[in-house]
Amino acid sequence: MNELRVGIFALVTIAAVIYMSLKITSNQSGFGDYVKYRTIVEDASGIFPKTPIKIAGITAGRIRDIELQGNRALITFEVLKRIAVPVGSRLRIKSVGFLGDKYLEVFVGQAKELMEENALIESEQSGGVEQLAKNAADLLIEIKDVVTSVKESLVPKGKPSPLTTILADMQVMMSNAKDATIMIKQLVAGNEGRLNNLIANFEKFSEELSYELDRAEKGNTISNVAQILENAKKVTGDLQALISDIRSGKGTVGQILVEDKIADEVKQTLSSVQKIVGRVDAIRTELEAFTGADSRNGGYTSGALKIYPSPERFYTFGVTTSKFGPEKERSTTTITNGVTSNEIKKERDKNSYLFNAQLGRKLHDWSFRGGLIESTGGLGVDYDITRLGTRFSSELYDYRTDVGINVRLSAEAHIWNVFYGKISGDDLAQKKTRSLTVGAGLRFNDEDLKGLLGFVL
Repeated sequence: MNELRVGIFALVTIAAVIYMSLKITSNQSGFGDYVKYRTIVEDASGIFPKTPIKIAGITAGRIRDIELQGNRALITFEVLKRIAVPVGSRLRIKSVGFLGDKYLEVFVGQAKELMEENALIESEQSGGVEQLAKNAADLLIEIKDVVTSVKESLVPKGKPSPLTTILADMQVMMSNAKDATIMIKQLVAGNEGRLNNLIANFEKFSEELSYELDRAEKGNTISNVAQILENAKKVTGDLQALISDIRSGKGTVGQILVEDKIADEVKQTLSSVQKIVGRVDAIRTELEAFTGADSRNGGYTSGALKIYPSPERFYTFGVTTSKFGPEKERSTTTITNGVTSNEIKKERDKNSYLFNAQLGRKLHDWSFRGGLIESTGGLGVDYDITRLGTRFSSELYDYRTDVGINVRLSAEAHIWNVFYGKISGDDLAQKKTRSLTVGAGLRFNDEDLKGLLGFVL
């Protein structure tokens, strides 16, 4: 009775998980009828099947397929039928944050006539992290040119310094002032009367000037000038300290003026950051879980995680439960009164866990992999028919002296959304140990996992 309750509880739990997965991952935009549209973009980096389609910032559909058409990418996507997409609507690739995921934003037109199914919507390429890095690099090049121009203006190569020219001009001006003084002295001779009047007027002017220059008097000119000079002195001190720091290479401006290579180093740093962001964004993952029944060993459950660091290379890590593990032999030697006897026992672990760890290579629709298959060495080959959502696989593993190598052939079929069916045959080369396995399971890609995590968190 307890086993029956546990079994019923497990079936209800699996049904709830399947319902929640279908509810969340079915376009992440709700149930309903959809209309297919197409668009062509110059660069489809960072967008994949099931990438969301948004209208006014709200998810309204998803990408169905991406294929190469000439030198551009043809994207087929679907939008909820209840959302009207008039003629003249446009599409743009956008991203969330600096390192955020990309999505397609549809800007609805103003026409009354609606677009037909499979119609082509014009796309506009939006700026992203790559464009930002390129603009920053161009800006640094312009700053470097400006700094070089300033340096050439202050200290031109092969020419006298502008400061030296200014001092030479001041020397000429002092010489001219000396000649003017001699001329004034000659004019004074014979004009004493006029000079006396001038001196009297000057004395009066001096008295008035003395008042204005008296520091004790408040509100006169000298007090105002003293305050102005004090402020000018502080500004001059700060300016001298700033110029000294710049000449010694302190601060960002000082480093730019002193070190010509700073702009090139910053440009190289931005280029490295751009490469790292591109590599992280290119990594894709796939998570799957299957359960079913085997005609020979009873029920089984398996789970696997696939990591794609690049479209043509992948790693697989997983675990499989089995009612009985692989068969093992144990040899016991006994010596009794000088007589040696050897006893061989065959054992199999019950409720065993078997592990998978494989390295694979993908060539078009074919995948070749090798490594651990159910805790033993083996090789596998997969063939995918993408348009039908079907995968055929063959595996060779678990060599046994008395039976031989295990030959497994299997087929997976996409039933609906993230729900898959699976059928496989084990030990097909051996009549005594041959078995058939039928199961079903769930498979999530990055877009499905984001929707599931967003619902849970």
